[in-house]
Amino acid sequence: MNPYAIDQRMNDIKDFIINALNEGAYKFIISGKRDKTIEFRRISFTLLAAESEFFIEKLTDKQAFHSRVTKAEAAEAIAACFEGFSQINAWNEALEFTAKLSKRGKLMTGRHINASAPERRTQQDREKSYLIPEGRIVPPLIDMGVMSTSGEIKKPMYDKFRQINRFLEFIDEAVRDDPLFQSGGNDAFTIIDFGCGKSYLTFIVYYYFSVIKHIPVRMIGMDLKQDVISFCTKLAEKYGYSNMRFIAGDIADFNTDEKVDMVISLHACDTATDYALLHAIKRRVRFILSVPCCQHELAGNASFKCMPIFDDDGILRERVASLMTDGIRAKLLTACGYRTQLMEFVDLSHTPKNILIRARRSELSKAARLSALSAAEECLLAIRSEQTLHKLLKAEDLLPSAEPHA
Repeated sequence: MNPYAIDQRMNDIKDFIINALNEGAYKFIISGKRDKTIEFRRISFTLLAAESEFFIEKLTDKQAFHSRVTKAEAAEAIAACFEGFSQINAWNEALEFTAKLSKRGKLMTGRHINASAPERRTQQDREKSYLIPEGRIVPPLIDMGVMSTSGEIKKPMYDKFRQINRFLEFIDEAVRDDPLFQSGGNDAFTIIDFGCGKSYLTFIVYYYFSVIKHIPVRMIGMDLKQDVISFCTKLAEKYGYSNMRFIAGDIADFNTDEKVDMVISLHACDTATDYALLHAIKRRVRFILSVPCCQHELAGNASFKCMPIFDDDGILRERVASLMTDGIRAKLLTACGYRTQLMEFVDLSHTPKNILIRARRSELSKAARLSALSAAEECLLAIRSEQTLHKLLKAEDLLPSAEPHA
């Protein structure tokens, strides 16, 4: 098809969406899949009451995937999702808007008075989109000051409440296809939280698995500070979480003979994240979720003479070094057999957006693993530096080799 015609059609679709939004459309449904390679059969965008966000639901034949966009981002997001589909229906209080592609690729649009518009999302509907819904009394959230003793979310804490749920969504998306979660088996799922701090998130993850998902879970939290570990131990006793234990110590010195299923690490500082990832790789942990923090190593050691625009010892150097660090970590995880994603995450302290590394152990090809290792090592060679996870994995002989061992 003529590229100009395709571009013009996309402009027409965007105009249709923008006009519907400007007239107060609160619901969009995309249907009529044309491209069979697309896994979704229907996509909906629903404006959440009293919020400036659209709740997105993407449906396959067996699953539903949820996310959100702001009203300002909605037009671009809806237009992007329409690619591969043939029809959009949208509703405001009085009208239904329709856009449909003919078999020849012509876009036909229209509007008429709606006779059966979908209801606006109520407060209850909005709550159902959260893995931990509003109104559910969760003791750690009460102690965090996020909710009242009656389960009501405190207005200044809505952002933190959403962020907690977002972290749980990252976990849920990672594990939902695992046989243990599909069967609801009796085998305990073991999770280690490295650099757990006061462990409110640790307690919420434990609550999510044991109370909401009804999956037996063992939780281990580790932190350097003995007073923090004592505090967490008392909280576990207070909540009656008998399968939680806390250890004071350095992540680098951690050792256990237990089978571990998941490692989480929220803001383990600088190279502590590398030791957390090393432990996960050594134990062939199935799932890893890590939000790194304070990536100072490359900022202090790397040479950016190959990219002098960043070699100014200022904010650009810090940010590029941080991104490189997480990029190298992701490639090294892939080299060790993990299907790895870098995802944007807003932390629980309202700091700027940062990166979450999510990885799942998979049967990756030798070629894919070697390619990932090569990418990491070429980057390190270019900046004339070493990186802790790379150094640790080499020392433990955990990196793939192009030649079989003798």
